[in-house]
Amino acid sequence: MSNDLLKYLSDKIREEMKVIEQDAVLGKAKDFGAYQYACGIYRGLLIANNILIETKERMEGSDE
Repeated sequence: MSNDLLKYLSDKIREEMKVIEQDAVLGKAKDFGAYQYACGIYRGLLIANNILIETKERMEGSDE
């Protein structure tokens, strides 16, 4: 997997996270359940992005 692909995926994940952040700030959740669901999605995206960042760092470290 190339670093370009990892960066692309990370950027896309961050875009989705920003959408969720903006929706939360604007109070777009129709109820507390919807808010909890959005928070769960956000957490999942955050975990996925951290995995991508860790993978990229490991790949860069193995090139040395």
